[in-house]
Amino acid sequence: MVEKNEAKLIYVCDDDKNISELIKMYLENDGFEVKTFDTGEKLLSAVRTKLPNLITLDIMLPGINGFDALEKIRDKNDVPVILVSAKDNEVDKVRGFNEGSDDYIVKPFMPLELVARVKNVLRRFEKAGTKVERKVPEALDFSNVHIETSTMQVFINKKPVSFTNIEYKFLVYMFERQKEAVTKKDILADVWGYEEDDNRVIDDLLKRLRKKLDENKAKLSIETIWGVGYRLSDGAKKN
Repeated sequence: MVEKNEAKLIYVCDDDKNISELIKMYLENDGFEVKTFDTGEKLLSAVRTKLPNLITLDIMLPGINGFDALEKIRDKNDVPVILVSAKDNEVDKVRGFNEGSDDYIVKPFMPLELVARVKNVLRRFEKAGTKVERKVPEALDFSNVHIETSTMQVFINKKPVSFTNIEYKFLVYMFERQKEAVTKKDILADVWGYEEDDNRVIDDLLKRLRKKLDENKAKLSIETIWGVGYRLSDGAKKN
């Protein structure tokens, strides 16, 4: 008999009832409590009422799609999210990770593979929660960029500039390690919580982040240290 996993509540959001019921059956057989939703709106409403331990979220949904639902979820909390897609598309995969997903699985998939991924993400999330957290100062400054960590606001030349959740996390991570060379592996693990090497995720984020910093006349750059990783530095952009 499978031991009941009382604390582990999983939300499954997919407009294909057959798929969501199949996922639910396999997860429940493994001891999880599962609730299913067929739209992003219903999922978001449930998240506001009660936060689950993990969400599996289909990208192609009627109404609000999976990417938009993920963005709204990340505005409020860091609950683990596994994106599910019918497209094995690198662009969508990179976009998913940069918008805050914790894993990405492509249809069709074996239900047992999804269960294994759910367990892996939960283990990774719980392990991260046991780490001794480095205390983040209330304010971080570098050159003409100022970060208020209490309100998650970024100011360039004293003007507020909007950044996505993952862009903000990356900036704070680099600001805490000013002028240190940080490896790609550490960035993926500490910012994304992602253990596999995937330079495309970082490359895509840096392209957008550097453009935003340049457009707002930030007097700093995220310098590439070839063969190592990246470092925050003053002056002109160094790639």
